[in-house]
Amino acid sequence: MGFLIGIAWILLLTGAVSGANIEPVGVIGNSGEAGARLVRVGNLPFDRCATGVALDRDLTLWVSGGDAINRIGLDGRLIERIPLEPQGSIVNSRTFAVLNDTLYFLGITPEGKAALFGVPMRPGKGKRVAHPVLLALPERKRDRIPYCLAPQPLGGKLVLACEPAEFQEARIGIYLISPPTDETQSARISLAFSVSGESPQGIAVDEHRGILYLGGYFGLFVGGETHPMAFSIAAFKPDGTMLEGFPIPCPKTPAIPTQFLGVISLTGGALWDTAWYGFLARLSLKGEGAPGRIVEWHHELGYPTQVLCVAERGDQQLLAITTTMPDALYLARWDGREQRMDFLRRIGCLPVITGVGLSEDGWVTIGTERAQLWWRWEDAADAPPRKAELHIAVTPGYFDEGFFALAAQYRLDDLQKRSPVPAIFRHRVGERNEAERVGEPVPIREPTGLSVQVLAGKPQGMVFVADRATGRIWQAEFWRPGLRISGNWRPVKVEGTVLRAPTDIAALTDGRLLVADEGRIVVLTPDGDVYRLTEEFRGGEDEHQRLGKRLHFAVDGPWMLLSDTERHRVLLVDWSSWHVMGILGETDVAGDDLWHLNEPTFVALRGTKAIVADSGNQRVLKICLSAVGQGTIP
Repeated sequence: MGFLIGIAWILLLTGAVSGANIEPVGVIGNSGEAGARLVRVGNLPFDRCATGVALDRDLTLWVSGGDAINRIGLDGRLIERIPLEPQGSIVNSRTFAVLNDTLYFLGITPEGKAALFGVPMRPGKGKRVAHPVLLALPERKRDRIPYCLAPQPLGGKLVLACEPAEFQEARIGIYLISPPTDETQSARISLAFSVSGESPQGIAVDEHRGILYLGGYFGLFVGGETHPMAFSIAAFKPDGTMLEGFPIPCPKTPAIPTQFLGVISLTGGALWDTAWYGFLARLSLKGEGAPGRIVEWHHELGYPTQVLCVAERGDQQLLAITTTMPDALYLARWDGREQRMDFLRRIGCLPVITGVGLSEDGWVTIGTERAQLWWRWEDAADAPPRKAELHIAVTPGYFDEGFFALAAQYRLDDLQKRSPVPAIFRHRVGERNEAERVGEPVPIREPTGLSVQVLAGKPQGMVFVADRATGRIWQAEFWRPGLRISGNWRPVKVEGTVLRAPTDIAALTDGRLLVADEGRIVVLTPDGDVYRLTEEFRGGEDEHQRLGKRLHFAVDGPWMLLSDTERHRVLLVDWSSWHVMGILGETDVAGDDLWHLNEPTFVALRGTKAIVADSGNQRVLKICLSAVGQGTIP
């Protein structure tokens, strides 16, 4: 058999095989789709990154690329990626400002120091690079309270708000910055005025009326009496005089964790305030509801940071909305007549991908660093998610009236503090869009593979989970009608081999287990209360055929779609004979067009449709399978 497999590999790698086609048919989650226009962001801790947005004369959007600035067209495709210097700097700016055709934003240098960066927005000689402006920002009393940069200038100067350390009492300082005329000069900064309050969250300037809006924690004055401090929006003249009727309390939300704090934007003739879990409120310039809260529990937004009006026609405005995650921004339509917000496009890429799922009726679910996102198979690369959930699937799952998987609670780094929980994800949109937790935290350190063993005619089955950290396989009874764990977790006894770092598992209806484990696929056959090694597949004897160490797979009938991360390829295998039927990607060559892959990881397979997490390219690839000369693969 080894000789035959070797011949098949040679034919596959030279393009001469007539076994099966693996044809990429589209992309989900990356508006750039493929090639030079593919959108990417640096793989950085999301809690250190944020992004604002700016629009240039060519209707190009400027947003964070994590460790760069991305220029992206309204069609969602990357136009230019502008690096930050010194290398190792990152963008960490809730808002972007534009002055004299220069983009300004806040960032962090490699030494961990906050700095104001600038980059010319008009093309010049040579390659553009974003540099820190020669400027010492005011020292903050508390580093966790952000610097706030106004997108609009005031009198030809940038406007910055912070909680300065120089004041012992609770005060917010408003600073004016005169940018340098070239990179060799220092910027000049001066304190315009200070106000009683703390925790500034956002600042915006009405250039025509000469008014500064500031969101933060202020004492309220109602009916001539002072009331306790609360998160509010204040408005000032340039000399620091408070406008009558301000401060105005921030809008209310249904739950305290979603509290509006005054993370404000001023655009399209309105003030916007944002809150956790994708809440948006639209206010008049007097701080009154116009109509108030307009978006709730929109988890794919995470925490919106800046709203920018891109275009306006009649009662409708095209808005760009950014978040604390730099991977994507959203284009939305505000209909003033109907008082309604519709999300039109998601522009950007996917962040860290934690798992994928594909249902028989065409639902695609993708676990990401911050939310579980749902699309339809037929959706375009720039389609906004049909739904997002707070929990995040960190394993493959089982579809039956819902998607059962093990999940991180609320965000991926929760796994550093607590164990994953069994959860059911559904594409139906509810009030909070939360997955349903259906069990206690599992005793598994790093679950990477999950499969439910279905027994014909029986409502009860078994769920198996591969634990990469401990090299163990875990099992528990599983009640299929309710998608519930019905027993205790216990480790599987394996004989005939030692599992080193299993990354995926498939439980077959005949009782056998297929397990991916450091460069091989092993077949474990039940024998009493143990599972014994009966087969092993490593790809072939030749080095070019051999599988890399990091493997993921999906099984449907006799077909296995096998993702070989380190070798940048996906294989279609008849696992009953270990015959390689087809290959997508070029072995050991990373690429970003539709026919190349970059560190593919998770896969899902349903009949002739499949999806692959092309993780290095920050996208999910849609694939159709067919047998050459034989119609479609059954």
